[in-house]
Amino acid sequence: MSTMDVARKDFLDTRRSRVVWLVIFIYTGFVGLLMFIQRDQLEFHDTLREGVISNLRLVVVVGAPLVPIVALVAAYLAIAGERETGSAKFLLGLPNTRRDIIVGKFLSRSLVIALGITCAYLVAAGLLVAVYPLFPVTPFVVMFGMMFLYAITYVAIAIAISASVANKARAAAVGFGLYFVLNVLPLFMLPGDIVRKFHTDVLGASESPVIYHFVSQLVPVQALTRGIRPVTNYAMPGSSVPEDAPLYVQPEFMPIVLCVWIVVPLVIGYYRFRSADVS
Repeated sequence: MSTMDVARKDFLDTRRSRVVWLVIFIYTGFVGLLMFIQRDQLEFHDTLREGVISNLRLVVVVGAPLVPIVALVAAYLAIAGERETGSAKFLLGLPNTRRDIIVGKFLSRSLVIALGITCAYLVAAGLLVAVYPLFPVTPFVVMFGMMFLYAITYVAIAIAISASVANKARAAAVGFGLYFVLNVLPLFMLPGDIVRKFHTDVLGASESPVIYHFVSQLVPVQALTRGIRPVTNYAMPGSSVPEDAPLYVQPEFMPIVLCVWIVVPLVIGYYRFRSADVS
């Protein structure tokens, strides 16, 4: 087998998972319902275009906490489940390397999530054409692209977790813990705020807002919301940066942040899995 063979077999197995498709169906239905209900809110905006873009932004806001759950559910057992049941020995008994398994599982689970995200945005696009007065092409494409990267980011994180632990219980516990750290804690305090308190209150240094913005945007959900800012013109109070700020804190840099989140966990997961005992 090769990487693509592992990916093909894993995709065929995953598509039979009712849990994964149920979660994707719920997200797609929620996006459709949200876009349909929110069409009545267009009159409360200065222009129709602002209203339509605001409704699309809500799709991203709602998806920000839901999509990671979909991705984690779809991928957290990809390798840990194989190790617990003993089927990992069969996979490694064939001419497969551990890298083939990591990459193949990542490709197959990413394809499943990509199909789910595409279905949700196709529903949103259909409603835009059917019941909305206009279709803002560029904002729609940017939001779809950022949500796509965001979803794949969590697939990579889930695969890394699955490759790093030996059983399903640990994979679930680590996945839940990371979801709490990356998606729940930022609701109360951003990492940049913690760095600012340490930097100014403990070290007594003068404030460096660019550093605080940079640290906060390293959280995937922050990279997502900041990355769509150029097409929504919406920013939380205190989260905007000057136009002359360095590139690494500008919204255009956010896709790179998400790509780093895809690569680094996979590399860590590979090195953990490479030395793991699967007997």
